[in-house]
Amino acid sequence: MSGVRWRGVLAALGATIGLAGCGGRFPSGWAYVSGVSSSAATVVWTGADGGRASCRAPGGATLGGSARPRGRGLQVVRLEGLAPSTRYVCRLGAAAGTVRFRTAPAADEPFTFAAVGDSGDGSPEAAALARRILAGRPAFLVHLGDMAYPSSRAPTLDARFFRPYRRVLARVPLFPTPGNHDLVERSAYRDVFAPIAAGEARGGPHYAFDWGAAHLVSVSSPEFSDAEGGDPEWLAGELARAAARPWRIVFLHEPPFTAGAKWVVPGLRRHLEPVIEAGHVDLLLAGHSHLYERAEPACAVVPGARVLEVVSGGGGANLDPPAGHPNFPRVLAVTHYLRVRVTLETIDVRAVDLSGHVLDHARRRRGESPACRAEGWPAPRDR
Repeated sequence: MSGVRWRGVLAALGATIGLAGCGGRFPSGWAYVSGVSSSAATVVWTGADGGRASCRAPGGATLGGSARPRGRGLQVVRLEGLAPSTRYVCRLGAAAGTVRFRTAPAADEPFTFAAVGDSGDGSPEAAALARRILAGRPAFLVHLGDMAYPSSRAPTLDARFFRPYRRVLARVPLFPTPGNHDLVERSAYRDVFAPIAAGEARGGPHYAFDWGAAHLVSVSSPEFSDAEGGDPEWLAGELARAAARPWRIVFLHEPPFTAGAKWVVPGLRRHLEPVIEAGHVDLLLAGHSHLYERAEPACAVVPGARVLEVVSGGGGANLDPPAGHPNFPRVLAVTHYLRVRVTLETIDVRAVDLSGHVLDHARRRRGESPACRAEGWPAPRDR
């Protein structure tokens, strides 16, 4: 995402928090980096107002800025003029400590990112999976929603996301998408993670960014519900603008296709799948079902589409029973995350368990047209 677009998002964040900033201050010591591009990054933390981010690059060059207080102790600094593929170390004061991150490459260099969903059960397995993710040294982390159960209010978000993922967030940029438990009433998610872009549907936040050969887009499931009218214009426009990119990856919380038993927002498949397929999305990542589920490439609406959907909702110990179905060649009820390798020619998706063992492996090659499934999908699990 360009610096101009991220500045607009951050301005909206300030307005959002000003309206929703009732309640006490957030616990001190939360910190993460997001909005990372080849030349900029956003650092967010909680602590005393008036803090600074003092950042250093290899070779001793320093930069930083004064935080803009956003209410409830939330501090935000946008760093501009960074160098591509460069590691920066930022000191955020005594409470938040230090964060490290690497900027995106300027060209189509290979990279690996991690994705995890439904990690918020507070289990030892969820904490151990966070350590496994960190050991894989991903370029960034996509969180597929439901960071804290039963809802992402400040106390549960502190105990079930920021504490177990603190070491990850100190070294790995975070790109989240909201789950159904993150968007409930009085949730802290919108304030902390999800600035609302201009013209966005009421259903939830969305944004997009480039990294290497990929264009990645986060949307919220309620944006494609019957209640919101299923307005697909923003996503369709974003995918059209990315038509020249080698790869297009979309991530959200609730999957349009699943053999599982979890309900999704009404109309999700009807409103989302045509946009995904017409936009030539290569990989769709979702959570919500507490398991691993890889579907056959989908062409349910557009004959030329080949959308590979992978559900990764096994971020904790609270797992759903697996359900077999011909359109889903691999379904596993196991705690895991995804390790996704992107090069100019391939996307390589691996499901990794707590021990580091690869449970499943799928690969897309640029220019290939694998067989796809137009029919035989389970009926939508919407109300």
